[in-house]
Formats: sequence, C-alpha cells, structure tokens
Amino acid sequence: MLAVAAWVAPLPASAQDPVASAVLYEVNEALRFVKRGDRDSDRTRERRRPDTAEIAKRVAHASLLGRDVMPVGTHPMFKAGSFIQADAKSNVDLATGKGPISGKLKLLSDMDPNRESLDTLVVDHEAFVRGELDLTTAMQGYASISGRWTSVWRPRAEGQLQGFFLIPFQAPGDERFFYLDLGLPAAPCAKPELVYLQGQPVPVCAVEADEFALGIPLTKLVVTFYQ
Repeated sequence: MLAVAAWVAPLPASAQDPVASAVLYEVNEALRFVKRGDRDSDRTRERRRPDTAEIAKRVAHASLLGRDVMPVGTHPMFKAGSFIQADAKSNVDLATGKGPISGKLKLLSDMDPNRESLDTLVVDHEAFVRGELDLTTAMQGYASISGRWTSVWRPRAEGQLQGFFLIPFQAPGDERFFYLDLGLPAAPCAKPELVYLQGQPVPVCAVEADEFALGIPLTKLVVTFYQ
C-alpha cells in the first residue's frame, strides 16, 4: 500500500538554462544487497539471501531506453527525434535512502526510419553522468535524481541534470497501474485522473499499453538537461 503521495514536487531550481528533456523507460534492472561489513564491490557474491536486518546498501545496475528527445534551442548534442539510451549503477545507503549514481548515456539517430528495429540506431553522442539518487519518496510513487553530465565527444559540453523516476503502482480496488502526476512539462498526462489513497485524492496518469514490457509496467524517468 502506497503512502499518501506528496505530489507537489516541482523541479529544483537551476542556475543553468535547460537544453533538452527526455523520457526514458527502465527496461532492465539487476539488484544486489550488501550486508554491513561486506566490501562493496562487484566481486562480492552472496550465497544466501541476507537477513533484512543485515542489509546496509542497495546496489543496482539499470538500463534505460527512450525516444523523441525534446531539445530546447539548438544544442549540438540534443536533436529532435533522437533516441536516448542509458546504463547506470547506483549505490543507495538504506539508512538514508540516498546514494551515488553514475553511468553513461548515448544519443542515437535512426539510420533507417522506415524499419522499426533497434538495430538501426546509430550513436551520435555520448556523455558521462554522475549524481545522487534519492529513494526516500519511493513509497510515494517517485524517486529523484540530480547531478551532472559531461559529453565524451566533441564539441565538449557539460551541465546539470534533474529528473524523476515515476514508479508504477495500483490503487485499492483498481486493476490498472498508474504513474503519479507531478505535472512535469516533459511528460504531460493525456488523461489526468484522481485516485484515493488512504482517503486522500492523488493526481495520476494511467500507464499506457506501450509502457509495459512482458506484461510488467515500466518505471519511467523524466529528465531535464541544463547547461
């Protein structure tokens, strides 16, 4: 059961100007839990599921994919209609619900738009990403990410990023899945609705048919890039 959502969550203020936004879907995630006293490295292997009281960190490797990057202006890295792909690792301290996240994102163009296939995507630009993941609001239907991006290819560029992971959930008595409606301009809600959680109305967007994979509703990342 979700807690009543603290749904008024505007994007944090930034001293930089937005250059693009994008919507990505988490298509894969692998979790590993680290016990207190264990070394936090990829070489750590647990032969048994640790007791909940022993767990200190949540380590995750995730892959995300999105389409239709929405540029603001004419930044050379972010082009309208581009696809975007990201691979990231996060290391969240379960005592605080926060931790570092790092990875790489790729901006891709479709060399054959007449054939719907992922094998026609070509990498145009790459960038490193470092920041912080905040899972303290995950039980309210969202998590936040903030940090910096730095391009790998020329022309070199860098800036800040801010985003929200929208986590699918169900409301009591309803078989559908929903995303919390945070009023994000990059991901407008086509059909806003209200559901009641613990007796309180909460604004939501129903998860659309193309936001499922293998019957599983996908976590959605709405991110804005600044420079």
